[in-house]
Amino acid sequence: MYIDKLSLYMITLNEEKRLPKVLKSARDLVDEIVIVDSGSTDDTIKIAESYGAKIIFHKWNNVGEQVKFAEEQCKYKWVLRLDGDEVISPELHEEILKIKLDGNKNGYILPIGDIYPGMKHANKWVKHYSREIRLYNRDYWVMSGKLDHDDVIKINPSATFGKCKNFIDHYSFLSISQTVDKFNKSSDKLAERAIIQNKNYSNWRLFGCMTLEFFKYYVLGRFFLLGWWGFIHCVNLSYLRFLKFAKFYELSHVVNEAEFNDEEGGV
Repeated sequence: MYIDKLSLYMITLNEEKRLPKVLKSARDLVDEIVIVDSGSTDDTIKIAESYGAKIIFHKWNNVGEQVKFAEEQCKYKWVLRLDGDEVISPELHEEILKIKLDGNKNGYILPIGDIYPGMKHANKWVKHYSREIRLYNRDYWVMSGKLDHDDVIKINPSATFGKCKNFIDHYSFLSISQTVDKFNKSSDKLAERAIIQNKNYSNWRLFGCMTLEFFKYYVLGRFFLLGWWGFIHCVNLSYLRFLKFAKFYELSHVVNEAEFNDEEGGV
């Protein structure tokens, strides 16, 4: 067997609605389930315990640190990473079983496709997340741990990777209200990170950014194939883009004003 033992690791916060389906899709693929929770107040912990998961509390700082910490808690060198809204499709389940038996790479990209109401599986023709290595051997690949980044990096020059054909079904959508709230919080983080990294976005990016982002996803990303849900999602993504630059503009002026006040106070 190419992969003798496999650990699943996840980070969670109030995932009671989606977690049962996620764990059910992966439980017979793995030999260990590690869940790092940042303070769930619903039945997330109870559900995880019912699947035999090892549960560890870790205070949230940023996603890069959280996934790195979760990865380090795994017992086995081969690991599978899922989020609390990501379900292994039946087709991907079979593909991973074959990899466990006779794989020839030490890392695998698992394509991730969005699921909306009325859909059973991800549409392979719509733009999806296709660059994330989610099944890997930690002798060759590890989580980067970078601020707000959840990507793996190569630590061995001989590291290789392949790409699975089948999908993780991504159930990120619960409601429009939940999506708007999530994007609002995400834009806060994106703007704050840009300030920390000393980005210098032009104010003119506020003009046209929504139109360009909508065209990028709805037309070039083929989200029009998802009907009205694709249209709604692309409008939300466009607004997220606008909020990122608007909040960066806001934070830049707050920082400048604070520096001005410090100088005035020192006179």
